[in-house]
Amino acid sequence: MKLLAISALVSLAFNGALAADVQYSVIAFPTGNQNVGVSVGGKTVQLQKSSVHPNIFSGTAPFGSSYQYVIVDGQTNTPETTTRKLADGVSSTGNEFFNRSQTVYDIPALPQAFNPVYPTLFTNLSSSNEIATIIMSVNASQLNAYNEDPKSEHKDAEITELAYINSKEIHQFQKAGLKTSGQSTKDFSKQSWAIELDKYNKNATEKSLLFGRTTLKLRAEETDASFAREKLVFDMLAASGAATLSGSWVRVFINNEAYGLFLMIDDASTHFIDDVLHGGNWKYPYTGVTFKGNALSDDEEGNLVYEGNDTSKYSKDLYKLEDKGEDKTVFKNNSQEIIMEFTRRLSQVNASDATDAQHPGSIANLIDSPENTLRHLAINFLIGSWDGFWYQASNYYLNQDMNSKKWTLITYDFDETYGNGIENEKLNTIAYQNYSRAGSQRPLVEVFLNNTYYAGVFEDTLKTIVKRFFKPSIVDARLQAWYEMLKEDIVWTRSIAGRSSGEKTSFTLQDFQSGLLGNSSSTISISQWVTKRSAALTQQLNFQDNDDLPALPAYTAGTYLDANGNVISSNGSTAASASNTGTSNGSSNTGTSNGNSNNAGSGSTTTSTTGMSSAQNTASTKQISMGALCLAVSVTVLFNF
Repeated sequence: MKLLAISALVSLAFNGALAADVQYSVIAFPTGNQNVGVSVGGKTVQLQKSSVHPNIFSGTAPFGSSYQYVIVDGQTNTPETTTRKLADGVSSTGNEFFNRSQTVYDIPALPQAFNPVYPTLFTNLSSSNEIATIIMSVNASQLNAYNEDPKSEHKDAEITELAYINSKEIHQFQKAGLKTSGQSTKDFSKQSWAIELDKYNKNATEKSLLFGRTTLKLRAEETDASFAREKLVFDMLAASGAATLSGSWVRVFINNEAYGLFLMIDDASTHFIDDVLHGGNWKYPYTGVTFKGNALSDDEEGNLVYEGNDTSKYSKDLYKLEDKGEDKTVFKNNSQEIIMEFTRRLSQVNASDATDAQHPGSIANLIDSPENTLRHLAINFLIGSWDGFWYQASNYYLNQDMNSKKWTLITYDFDETYGNGIENEKLNTIAYQNYSRAGSQRPLVEVFLNNTYYAGVFEDTLKTIVKRFFKPSIVDARLQAWYEMLKEDIVWTRSIAGRSSGEKTSFTLQDFQSGLLGNSSSTISISQWVTKRSAALTQQLNFQDNDDLPALPAYTAGTYLDANGNVISSNGSTAASASNTGTSNGSSNTGTSNGNSNNAGSGSTTTSTTGMSSAQNTASTKQISMGALCLAVSVTVLFNF
């Protein structure tokens, strides 16, 4: 009898927990006198407009295993087209988005091939398991100038208010700048955009930061029907341990109009370099210049060939000074001397003097990390980056450290990879020794691959990456999960007309699926490319793709941002406090639960970390899993490649 009584009490307590009210929250865009509610068990409860942001509606309603958000218009309720599921014991939904079936997804991770070369600041900018929302209020006339003539120079459109909202966090900024981004992308009707925080807040005493960044790009991905190529490459570079840009998907609304789905990514800046090379140490005094390499044609390319002691031969169209860093001696009239000196030093490197890890040769006096460079070359080769650093001598950054005088390579721009737009299909199966354009010169590639030691390291790098993750058994599961996560937003974004008069794409949901996992003879999918490329490489280098490698050693060099904007070291100590990084603490209501509000210069951040479902917690409170390192992240910061 005593056992039965205890069981009954447990049952009552459990049922009581299930019946407890839930905090619901949704991003929605009602018009006129419309409001937003949540329908649970056949009953609609009206939600309240959040004081944090007018497009967030939140409130308390009974628990229900299924529920729908509804637009309330007088006596008429218009529900979402889908029904949501709520796990037992949940007390808060987190910030959801109207008319989407799910918010956070379980995305298979890419196994880590190597630990990061550089101490990296891990942030939610690399999130892979949800789609965030950006809502902006922008000066209308300035915005129209870009939409009507995206290729001309205009004054940045002033962003009076910007909100970034994901399931757990709300970041808000004022007085930012918006302009079109890219080169050939401006030929499309849907533009890509660049955001500069504090553009119109020059008197700010502290910098506004979103995930430790001062500038960000919104990539329209108009050449890629899969919308996933660039994101996957960033994740692969991170999983290879290379210094890399990060990216995550966002829905964008400007002046109450839907602009569609974008990939939000890094842009070159001093903060970006400090984030990916120095663990978020924004006071690092030796961050030097960053140059951007570009190609205009097969004959005009940023190939890093030494052309003699004449700066006019190093065109700014090919070698653009993208950021000065902390170097106060660099000006427009002397910047090309720096890249000229780099090419001169590169031309003097003895390609044969490296013999082993203890004797890395003269190239190690110029390039900070040969390993980082080789990992970029490996990924660029595997993905067939035909307009990238190796094949086209384009789309790369070179950053100099002012103390060591050494340089770091970071490659980028990966929408045209995995066969997308490719003219030479042989790149899918070609041996790396032949991966170059006829007649092209690539001194930074050749100095490594013409050396017996470094060529061996490169081959081992390729083998490790394939064994760990560059194979269909790993990649296909990730692509399938992304298909489920993105498909509703792909249909949505393809229904939105571009604002400019350029080329209009006609991609469909079927094109999206085919681009990810299709098996068409006319258009190669990511899955097809990975399958053929990995199979060809295993034959060329005579190895098997099964992961028989030893576990990685513990990685302890990385840092991450906590909910208050503090940079936290791997041992849990605070490497940089919010008060030193342009953030200050305060309390606010997120619209989903109580959380912290951080001010980053003119921007404020509000974070919700409580009441997530077990599935959401599993996905969103990820641990940093790199070899034996497991940093328990109690503040729902996402590190999922």
